[in-house]
Amino acid sequence: MRKLILTLAVISIAAPVAMGCGKEDEAASGAAELAPAGSVMYGEATLKPDGDQKDAIDAILAKFPGGGQAGDKLKDLIEKGLRESDAPISFKDDIEPWLGDEAAFFVSSIGKSEDARSAAGLIATEDEDKARAALEKSAEGKVTRKSYRDVEYLTDETEEAGAVFDGFLVIGSEAGVKAAIDTSKGGEPLSDDDQYGNALDDATDDRLGLFYMNSPELLRAVRESGTPFPDSFKRFFDEPVVATLDADEDGVVFEGTVPEDLGRASFFGRASEIVTELPGESWLALGQSDFGQLLDFYVDAFAGVAGGRDAIEQQFKAATGLDLRQDVIDWMGDFGIFVRGTSLPELDGALVIETEDEAASGRVIATLERVAKSEEQGDVQIGRLAAPGGGDGFTARGAAIPKPIHVFQRDGRVVFAYGDAAASDAVGADDRLGDSPDYRAATESLGDYDVSFYLLMQPIFDLVESTNAASDADWQHAKPYLEPLSALVGGTSGDGDSLRSAVKLIVK
Repeated sequence: MRKLILTLAVISIAAPVAMGCGKEDEAASGAAELAPAGSVMYGEATLKPDGDQKDAIDAILAKFPGGGQAGDKLKDLIEKGLRESDAPISFKDDIEPWLGDEAAFFVSSIGKSEDARSAAGLIATEDEDKARAALEKSAEGKVTRKSYRDVEYLTDETEEAGAVFDGFLVIGSEAGVKAAIDTSKGGEPLSDDDQYGNALDDATDDRLGLFYMNSPELLRAVRESGTPFPDSFKRFFDEPVVATLDADEDGVVFEGTVPEDLGRASFFGRASEIVTELPGESWLALGQSDFGQLLDFYVDAFAGVAGGRDAIEQQFKAATGLDLRQDVIDWMGDFGIFVRGTSLPELDGALVIETEDEAASGRVIATLERVAKSEEQGDVQIGRLAAPGGGDGFTARGAAIPKPIHVFQRDGRVVFAYGDAAASDAVGADDRLGDSPDYRAATESLGDYDVSFYLLMQPIFDLVESTNAASDADWQHAKPYLEPLSALVGGTSGDGDSLRSAVKLIVK
């Protein structure tokens, strides 16, 4: 049965490409009506998109080699994989004839023992008899037929279970299949769960997929399973997280509301205008607010496994002579990171942090210089700052470091730069990213979000082409399918409890 599970998982992930068009105005199958209320995780995907979503996918696929034939190619790959794995089933003969318009999965219980783990996949079927035949055909070794609440299901030697009922093929752990049967027999479904419903309030109805994580329940389950978990991480799990997948004519986008604490500590942090001030030729750029808040969060989060916040601050002061709060965290403002260069000799970049107290940030730089000198090894030398334009700081050089590393502050910014040009442009670039046509196009594609992350694809391809990897057969085979990709861009909208994040993969 595991080969059938893997095949259905691949189909679910690549569903819009594999299945193509669907039926107009076809009602949703309602997988959330079989998933138990209170499930730890739940995800769903539309297997046969229609309307605007179908048009968007067709437009995207037309930009790749083979155009609209990509779906047929994927089906061929699935079929080939089944043959090479000696699976007893065929996609064309045993799966495609009954496959419906929706796939989903749920995890309703996490426990120490196998019996306590409850998870299952839900695949909509248009022909229950054919779906049941595929299930039976995919069973491995000895098959055991069982009945639970008047629903027949089977298990095989892989210890997986499967059943077909209420318009779905349900396959997973035996506990997971039973949980779906319980829900179908009058148990409270996830679709009636208030917490799930509230989490979906801001989710778009016209979507290709959805992922729901019941964070408070996940935290409870992890702790009950006996897995060590620091109390300081509990803030990540105060409320559920929902993300949706959508498509438009120039790419696919993941959107969701991010809890404030999680936003502070991750790629999903609130965007900052500093990203637009980074060098215009940057192919990687990150700009977020309040680096001090980010650092403070991680110190607080890891304090639970390091003897507490007071212990960390005391150890830091003993090692550096600095007060972690007053001398380090308090002066840090918005920050940006950039990387650029389309060959290894050209590669450079920097971390830029705005300082609100140059005396305090100067003390940090002086301390870093003192520590770096005490740790000098080999041919690495720490000396006076040699960055173009000057400033207060130091420079590290060495035969193993192709370009100098400059650590300094100037004009209200603290800079950690690799290379002379990066050090100069980190403080005041002549050509700014905000004026770059590629950046502006990515910003417009993302819509009503302030950009916090930007990754341009073509310079990365050029960088690979400048190395020995360019002659690699796998790279040459993958290259035509990667070249239509234009950029990966992320951003935020709102603030605090209403902070929303989006990540979009843009196709040329």
